[in-house]
Amino acid sequence: MLRRAWIILILLILSLCLSVEVQVVYVAGNMDLGVVKRFEVPDGVDPAVYLFDMLASPPTGYRSFVPAGVLRAVYLLSDTIVVDLEGKKARGMDFYSERMFIYQLLLSLFRTFDVKTVHILVDGKAQKALAKYVDISLGFRRQDWLNWPLEVETH
Repeated sequence: MLRRAWIILILLILSLCLSVEVQVVYVAGNMDLGVVKRFEVPDGVDPAVYLFDMLASPPTGYRSFVPAGVLRAVYLLSDTIVVDLEGKKARGMDFYSERMFIYQLLLSLFRTFDVKTVHILVDGKAQKALAKYVDISLGFRRQDWLNWPLEVETH
């Protein structure tokens, strides 16, 4: 009986240690500050897919520039994430929207995954710009993106 209790306790501790959390950056109402919301990823759901789903559906009072269905695929390669986006979902953005899209995406990825670089593909190909304005050709380094002003909240 005692052995069984120990096994259950160990399994419970392991499941808590193995739970995955995503940190999603939304834009606050004043548009000057990013707000980080933390969400636990449901069992059996890919964390990157869940992150994009949460980015596309901000809570009341917050805004997101990440459109629903924009993610085609995500590849984790050692210390780099390659994100493949659906080009038609990013079309029609003005400069501000495209810049905020990148801001939310990069900060959320760097806060959730321990990687050094994010590279963005559009429709499976390397592109010069996301849609029209923001240069994505060289990728983005973690060290350049973690100093943005953020407010962290736990959800």
